[in-house]
Amino acid sequence: MKWLLASRWRVFFIALAFLLVLDMGRSLYAHSAAARPPYDDWNGEPYDLKLAAWPPSANVPADASPGQKIYIERCAVCHGTDGDGKGVAAPSIYPRPRDFTQGQFKYKTTAPGQPPSDADLIGIVRDGLPASPMPYFRDLLTEDEITAVVEYLKGFSPVFAGAAPESMAIPPRVLPDDASLARGKTLFEANCASCHGADGRARLTLKDSNGYEVHARDLTAPWTFRGGSAPEQLWLRVTHGLAPSPMPPFADKLTENERWDVVNYVLSLARVAPWAPGGKLDSPRDVADPVKRGEYIAHTEICGLCHTPINRSGIYRGDDYYLAGGMRVGAYPHATFVSRNLTADPETGLGDKSVDEIAGIIRNGRASDRTLNFWGMPWMFLHSLTEDDARAVAAYLKTLPPVKNDEPAPVEYGFVETLVMKLARGLPVAAPEVLTYADGNYARPASPGLLPLDWPQRGLVAAQWIVLVGGLGLWIVAGPRERRLPATRRSWVLTALAVVGVALAALVASVLANLPKPFPPDIIAEQVLGSLPEPDPAAFQTPEALALAQRGEYIYASASCAFCHGTDGAGGAKINWSAMGTIWTRNISSDVETGLGAWSDAEIARAIRSGVSRDGRQLHWQGMTWDHFANFDEEDVRAVIAYLRILPPVEHEIPIYSPPSPDDCSIYTFWTVPDNFTPGCK
Repeated sequence: MKWLLASRWRVFFIALAFLLVLDMGRSLYAHSAAARPPYDDWNGEPYDLKLAAWPPSANVPADASPGQKIYIERCAVCHGTDGDGKGVAAPSIYPRPRDFTQGQFKYKTTAPGQPPSDADLIGIVRDGLPASPMPYFRDLLTEDEITAVVEYLKGFSPVFAGAAPESMAIPPRVLPDDASLARGKTLFEANCASCHGADGRARLTLKDSNGYEVHARDLTAPWTFRGGSAPEQLWLRVTHGLAPSPMPPFADKLTENERWDVVNYVLSLARVAPWAPGGKLDSPRDVADPVKRGEYIAHTEICGLCHTPINRSGIYRGDDYYLAGGMRVGAYPHATFVSRNLTADPETGLGDKSVDEIAGIIRNGRASDRTLNFWGMPWMFLHSLTEDDARAVAAYLKTLPPVKNDEPAPVEYGFVETLVMKLARGLPVAAPEVLTYADGNYARPASPGLLPLDWPQRGLVAAQWIVLVGGLGLWIVAGPRERRLPATRRSWVLTALAVVGVALAALVASVLANLPKPFPPDIIAEQVLGSLPEPDPAAFQTPEALALAQRGEYIYASASCAFCHGTDGAGGAKINWSAMGTIWTRNISSDVETGLGAWSDAEIARAIRSGVSRDGRQLHWQGMTWDHFANFDEEDVRAVIAYLRILPPVEHEIPIYSPPSPDDCSIYTFWTVPDNFTPGCK
């Protein structure tokens, strides 16, 4: 100790050496932290593990029949290779895809208790179900191919083993006069209002026969009726119900004419469509109940994309860990983050936070205990949410069943490496070359004795503070006693200036190392979304069309479409993963040759919520998050399309999809700089 205290320079350099070694240890640990999730062994069950390779055609057996081949390529991603409704993309879709093994079908013309006719199934495959994730295939499959796939899916259930059922004879419609409407209202209030509400708009959350959540249909919006809004179709729905949903059959309870009275009354409830003269937007995004509105927003946007763990093939663990966090997000040189537990658990989730505090985290990345780096949580896009919508999402999160899943603090690189690399990458944002999103659960579940991911970092940081404080104390008492304090006024001034200079330098270095976190949220959000094209009121013939496009702009920003496709829609961002291959985000501007200018509205809608491209290619749900967008209400889908139509055309040719190859990244990797058109992990 005497040797050490003999010289202040000796104390300084030795303390500095210890600080640098500890700092290097932080960097080394950050580079190797949790190569694989230490606490999670979930492999994706009970969802489809047979559809392991991508694209789906890679899973077709050599001896497959034509119907099986089409089914695996076109249907299994939602309905599962076994037809049980547990496809790889199913966990995020509400209501869940049909389980063919039960032999229950909602939209059919046959009598109650009978399976649908071949014509019913062929019609659904050919034309799809309006306003739903079930796409139409009339432009992609021939009539023979549609018939073949229908024959194949019938083999999943024994209900089709008997004689072919016949369609019901629909009696003539009762004239929808005042008397019929009055009778229908009385019958509706007695039989339907408990689920649909007196005004037809209750949208109650119910359970189907499998225990999955479903929502009672808004009967004032016939454009959302998935079986169609023709009077005959509604009469059939009332007659045989919508099994396996809670909608019961009324064939034995109401006479044929009474069912017509109910249909007439339901049709009388229809409001003006938002895109028609006099209409207004009134989707689930607009409901007054903040919890219901927040539920809709959370299920249609990107919350689940990062806050629900996935397995190695990209299946979400949505049944028991929905929004429970645990996904590892790599953003070098900023940090390695683990997504937050958003459930209502008071210890590891958001249960102890207020609605206003959660809303502030969503919009501004500001929490009482931390400031969120937007490379770890893209709150700069969610900043475009209105405060009411952010509070609605927060109110919904407070209702989520609590899950014990304790995420660690961000694992940061050493101070020196962070500062040097951020300066090299270009301040203030120091954009990472790639962002990585790892499968598995990197949080700490409810298991005793497990150490958090960041415990070595905590120890190294604590050791650095001990060395810093201890070194300062030793520096003060080091050297000869007569030389420990300045001897003259000039020496005092120089010492004070040196101390202030060192403090300022340390402060500047700390601010630079922490950028972009110190920037105000409004400035960051403006830099990210300020160039987003706004609808020009003069370009629209009606106020309804303008309102639709403005809603589309709002969704385009808040649902983070701009994160992948850019504010101009030009696309070109590269995404690579061994489970998926290489994709480049599409040019969705209005350019006719390279964008969506030549696509029909129906084709765009199909890609948004069914993941089927114009050329028939099935889009990976982790590349284009259509499984989340499948939950969009019809109004919102049309709004997004209306906005895409006004995006200025950008001529930007995007490469075609590249299937999985040996040189793919083992972890889902997103390139932040567009136009890296080299396939694979490079």
